[in-house]
Amino acid sequence: MNKLAIGSALIALTGCAAPVTDIATTARHVPSNVPYGNDGARMHLFIFDPSEPRSLSDRKTIAKRMIALEPGCAWVDAPDSVLAEATQEQGERFKDTMLVAPLRCGRV
Repeated sequence: MNKLAIGSALIALTGCAAPVTDIATTARHVPSNVPYGNDGARMHLFIFDPSEPRSLSDRKTIAKRMIALEPGCAWVDAPDSVLAEATQEQGERFKDTMLVAPLRCGRV
């Protein structure tokens, strides 16, 4: 298959893909004193633009991208059910605009 045919095929497939989260979107996060697991992780509250509700998947994608760029912090994998339940505890009106997720952060 030549490069033009591959390029055309890729362009055609992009119409089938799920929407990609805007890469310019950010959130603030603040630590809590709630531990997660036994390896020094703590739950953090990610705060997104309240005027734009987002799926759990989108909020995780944005949060992971931000943390990957932040020196001294690392994302800690947790089941979606843990994230959804911890986020729901913040109140019904915040369930689509916040995310509670574990991070391991050290001093920089």
